[in-house]
Amino acid sequence: MEENLKQYKSSVPPPPPPPIIIRTMESDIQALEQGGGEISHFQSFKLPEIKSEEEPIIETKINVAGYTGPEKPIFNQDTSVLTEQAIEQEEAFQEETTHKWKSILVIIGILVIVVGLGFLGYFVVSHWIFPQETPAAQ
Repeated sequence: MEENLKQYKSSVPPPPPPPIIIRTMESDIQALEQGGGEISHFQSFKLPEIKSEEEPIIETKINVAGYTGPEKPIFNQDTSVLTEQAIEQEEAFQEETTHKWKSILVIIGILVIVVGLGFLGYFVVSHWIFPQETPAAQ
């Protein structure tokens, strides 16, 4: 079996060397000259400035059948004059909402005070009233 392996290794030719080409600036110039190309040179140029000319606005009248101009508002409500009833309704609504918030804040404040007193009583006052007895050393 080893003989077959040796024969197989000797019958396989080594791979060809990889094609490595080193490019230089001179070789690039020669390739351009041979190909008929020219070496490009940088040319700077400046774009001409475009003058912005404002076109005059021409207003044309529209002649459409049935068009009489901008529409008039359907509801003519004079916002500068409010009736006393509307003012009273708005004030009542504001008082109602502020009353709700005040009552909610009072309830939350009472709960915080009760919980605080409970913690104070449990952790501080109960230790003053009922001190823990330490076992006697023997």
